[in-house]
Amino acid sequence: MVAESYLILWASQTGSAEWIAKNIHTEATQRGYKGTCVLMNDYEQSTIDTAGVIIFVSSNTGDGDPPDNALKFWRFLRRNKDKDYFATRHITLLGLGDTNYSNFNNTVKRIEKKCKELGATVFYDKGLADDAEGLENVVDPWIEQLWEALPKVLATQGPIESSETSVEQLNDMLKTTTIAPEAEKPDPYSMKGRKTGLPDGVEKYLDLPNSLIEKKAEEPGLEGTALTLDYSGLVPGIKLTGLPKASAPSIQWTSLAATGSSSVDQVPGFVVTPTPIVYAPISSVKCLTTEDAVKRTLLMELQVDDELNFEPGDAFGVIAPNDEDLVHALIRRLAPSVTEGYEALHEVKGESLPTHLQKATSVTMADILRYGVDLTSSPRKALLRMLADHTSDVDEKTRLMYICSKQGLAQFNAVRDQTPTLLDLLTTFPTCHPPMSRLLDLLPPHQPRYYSMANSPLKHRDRLQFAFNVVTYTTTTGIHRQGVATPWLDRLSGTAPFRNSSSTTTTTSTISDVKIPIFTRPNNAFVLPKDTHRPLILIGPGTGVAPLRGFVQHRQEQRLIRQKIGGLGAHPKRDIAKEFGAIHVYDGCRDPTKDYLFGDEFAGFVKDGTVASVRLAVSRPQQGTKAYVQDLIKQDGALLYDLIVNQDAAIYICGDAKGMAKGVNDALAEMLCLHDPQLDALAANKRLMDWMAAGKYLRDLVSGNKAA
Repeated sequence: MVAESYLILWASQTGSAEWIAKNIHTEATQRGYKGTCVLMNDYEQSTIDTAGVIIFVSSNTGDGDPPDNALKFWRFLRRNKDKDYFATRHITLLGLGDTNYSNFNNTVKRIEKKCKELGATVFYDKGLADDAEGLENVVDPWIEQLWEALPKVLATQGPIESSETSVEQLNDMLKTTTIAPEAEKPDPYSMKGRKTGLPDGVEKYLDLPNSLIEKKAEEPGLEGTALTLDYSGLVPGIKLTGLPKASAPSIQWTSLAATGSSSVDQVPGFVVTPTPIVYAPISSVKCLTTEDAVKRTLLMELQVDDELNFEPGDAFGVIAPNDEDLVHALIRRLAPSVTEGYEALHEVKGESLPTHLQKATSVTMADILRYGVDLTSSPRKALLRMLADHTSDVDEKTRLMYICSKQGLAQFNAVRDQTPTLLDLLTTFPTCHPPMSRLLDLLPPHQPRYYSMANSPLKHRDRLQFAFNVVTYTTTTGIHRQGVATPWLDRLSGTAPFRNSSSTTTTTSTISDVKIPIFTRPNNAFVLPKDTHRPLILIGPGTGVAPLRGFVQHRQEQRLIRQKIGGLGAHPKRDIAKEFGAIHVYDGCRDPTKDYLFGDEFAGFVKDGTVASVRLAVSRPQQGTKAYVQDLIKQDGALLYDLIVNQDAAIYICGDAKGMAKGVNDALAEMLCLHDPQLDALAANKRLMDWMAAGKYLRDLVSGNKAA
């Protein structure tokens, strides 16, 4: 018996899963199915008790953890003991993960396991998309095959449309393609059109001398870079299959009869954060690496209210705007005039607005391009498909459609490899003129950048420190690119001088009158054990050592506090050592003379007894054999086995998920097998997973993110 309705439950940390879930819902409705699409945490207001088919779409955060907006639903599932709760339900799942993390797509795997325990039947195998290889490689075929599986369990209406398009048919498509920008009339009766008018004789702040807001002129500015692509496979008569369906417009970019000022220095009110935004002054910054180091690494210190609660291991978000030159160039390309792009107010409307646009009721185009949408991440096929619909030249349109098709997969991957900005795409296809509303439909949300705190509140109550690499890179076609937040932070702080190559000392630059918008994000999964007697094994090469520095600072301050309390007897150092477990640090760098971070500080920690040992792996030594932290773990296998198994040491790994974390995990598994003959590789990895679940083996990992 087929069900009458479906329910899509989605959870998303960055907006991708939300976008995919809502597009599945839109297409399902177009195909005649009846159902709803709801955020996981809003399950109580959903049809979860009546829908016969449930489709879960979820991303992951951290090392396979559920997104923040799935935690309430996950607690509900875990506590549900009714083995027949989902007895009449058919489910399927789509996960968005990253194989750089060990717990790949753990969220949907756990949801599936629990739903099956509650009686659910899986009617279609789950899809596990991998961001490391490109989400579309799994998402697109999974959705396509979903429409074949769905009629078996859900009442359907109407035939499925063909997705084949010939090159010759594209010529006919031009006749129905809308190219001209939207001309939406303002509502003369809207109160929003009256609130920003200026009395006679009052001059706009934007026009005043010495205004902090930079008024952009009609100068050429930044130019986009045309992509290098090969269209030799696009031959006459070729059938293009697997094209994404042209999505129906769902967002309106409505002009208001008003103008206002737009400032890059203030985060617009529509930006939503999990905790309130704080504008934190930059108190100092120093460069930790030399000029000839591979990466430029900064340690930045912010001044915060001493009532701000944070613990070692916590993270915080930085709301960095998109590059102002890129924003200005896009305004020149998309707006009727530069002045309108910066001053004309609009409202974003729609029946089911994405989360990041729900409060955009009075914004300028500049506001949206700075803080609302992602302008630099690799484009989705759906975006390219929409751009084709708004391209007037038939050759350009055909090429865009080809890139979207199965036949053009190699060129789609070539587009992704070149990490184009939206401006680059519009430069590559110059007759493409998409309306703002369609861009809002299909561009991902602009994301805050998260950083781990590198200091202890016991040492610096009103200071927050963090270390980061300034992200710059060159694409396979030789195009120079940079991240969003880290170059912005570097410029804001005055581009601190490099560390002296002949010394480990660094120059600290004092900054005045510069504030950055931040919000806190506690990390309850990466905290010090409350029992100070437990030994700690801290593994964090590169900038991964920064949050571990915060842990060690915290232990150092706890030791000093304990010493001040007194009552330790005739041998206070020995007695304190008994109350605090040994700390063993495994650090790594390319060349100690160029990029060894906090080396002098950790030497001081060893000297005062806070740290028992620091082992440094050097991957590009000027002399000797190169080594990585996993090599040192193998060398110290006997010591580490005793600490971990016999003394209940806690293990902390921080840093790169792609190479380092996997290598360390393999080294730990090898250590277990070597010192416990009863364990094989499978059992050793199971032991490590159990330690993760028990909070004994903790990891705070990041995948190499070019958008940082």
